[in-house]
Amino acid sequence: MLRLRGASRWFGRHRVFSGLDLDVPAGTRLLVTGGNGSGKTTLLRCLAGTLSLTSGTALVDGHPAGSSGARRAMGVCLNPEQGLYGRLSGRDNLLLAARLRLPDAAARRMVAEVEDEFEIGPFARVPMQRCSAGMRARVTIARSLLADPTALVLDEPARSLDERARGLLWAALDRRRHLACVVVSHQSEDRNQCERTLTLPVRR
Repeated sequence: MLRLRGASRWFGRHRVFSGLDLDVPAGTRLLVTGGNGSGKTTLLRCLAGTLSLTSGTALVDGHPAGSSGARRAMGVCLNPEQGLYGRLSGRDNLLLAARLRLPDAAARRMVAEVEDEFEIGPFARVPMQRCSAGMRARVTIARSLLADPTALVLDEPARSLDERARGLLWAALDRRRHLACVVVSHQSEDRNQCERTLTLPVRR
């Protein structure tokens, strides 16, 4: 479902990673670890298509990362507390994202479903700029699951979540066992939720 072949990413003369081959089949959760500067977020961005590889290929469900087909297949949460429209409520942020992929009735139905899953209802109508980091993270993670993606990348999804919300996150992923999921996390309990681990070295 997610595939890298000969993947390299450089920033100027700094090599982040190179010659990376990776397969994440459907139904697999891969935990990515490594020290600061090892390229964990860079790797997710290359899979999500928000950053291009310097060389090599990245495929999402057979489509080049960043292409329209890959974007349809991919759910992305790269910064759980950011990336929302602060003046809009959580519900309106979700509806705005859902309507980019779905007809209005289907968008409303799916937003209602993820609101229930992440217990967003009590603050669904509150502008995001007035919400806590944990509340914003719930909305951002829920947004990544709209339109039933087949692949998912999550960057430190639980760092602002309390124990209850972390349980909601993993319960939501358990209901989507078909996903090819790549997670960057420093949370020790997240290791137990992933079948495989990739550790990236820090390059000097």
